[in-house]
Amino acid sequence: MNRLSRVLTVVAIVEAAYAVVALTPPSLVEPLFGFRLNADGHWALKLLGVSLAVQAAVAWLLRGQPHRGIAGALAAYQFGSATVDWMMWLALRDDGIFATTQARVAIVAAIPSHYLLGALLTAAVVAAGRPVTSDVRTL
Repeated sequence: MNRLSRVLTVVAIVEAAYAVVALTPPSLVEPLFGFRLNADGHWALKLLGVSLAVQAAVAWLLRGQPHRGIAGALAAYQFGSATVDWMMWLALRDDGIFATTQARVAIVAAIPSHYLLGALLTAAVVAAGRPVTSDVRTL
């Protein structure tokens, strides 16, 4: 298994875990994760859960024969997701959505994990594009 395959496996597992969290029944979101969401927030969370599940499935299905372009798109998603996480944290912190310790821990853990997955995917895509050879003259 090459590096890109391993990173896609990790992405699939992490995104599947996020999907399970996002698809938590609305009555359990605040007690388990600390997010105080209104009805629109619960609706958006379920939509996000479905998209995370699809992303996990794509990463899982492609891990055997990884496609650099799709892995690059998944890396872009990771960077974008981390950026949106901290922007929304700044924009909504006074609205009470991140008022509990669990919610603050979740967002503080999500931001670096998304940036890390994006960096790992980018590095694996770049490495996958290099020819593998033991002959220095062909590089």
